[in-house]
Amino acid sequence: MYMDQRGPSARSRDYNVRRREPRYFSSIPVTLQRFLRFGPFVTRGVMLDISMRGLSALICGAPRTGETVVIGFSLSGAPVEMLATVRHSTDVRSGFEFYPLSAIAQKGVGDWIQELRRNEEKLFPYRYTPVVKPGY
Repeated sequence: MYMDQRGPSARSRDYNVRRREPRYFSSIPVTLQRFLRFGPFVTRGVMLDISMRGLSALICGAPRTGETVVIGFSLSGAPVEMLATVRHSTDVRSGFEFYPLSAIAQKGVGDWIQELRRNEEKLFPYRYTPVVKPGY
């Protein structure tokens, strides 16, 4: 099988082909409020990853693509709700793009992403850093 050599591998968060911003893994409970013909309907799910522009989640009962929803979750004990559009949805996962966030929500999500970034560096250090020095 032919494999083209493209140089050294890039770190996962430095190599973003389609994403405008990096996403960080997080698995916290979320609520999703949908506005259906018979009224508002709340369902639950689990967040899979998040960025400043959106998130993906595993939701009970996949929403329709293009639907506007309210996503709620708790950041450091404080509840946060934000308006989002469903960008893609399957039985496995759904992707959401946030509408412009309020200043409070933007600061809360930004601070939380910084914390996730710090924890990621501790758990998954740069994979090409030598762990053992040669000769030992």
